[in-house]
Amino acid sequence: MYCLIKEWPNKMATLMTEDGVVLWTFSNVEEARQVWQDWCSLQNDKMAFEIGNLIE
Repeated sequence: MYCLIKEWPNKMATLMTEDGVVLWTFSNVEEARQVWQDWCSLQNDKMAFEIGNLIE
């Protein structure tokens, strides 16, 4: 699974799938990244996971 973190001008960050489905919006990029890493660790390596950043 490949997900992106979109950082907005107000520094909030949205975690979304690569086809644009919004999963959740966080107060900052680090919070979004931490939630993604925590979720991946719960999956016990069942899938390969990647994350990218979209920064405007």
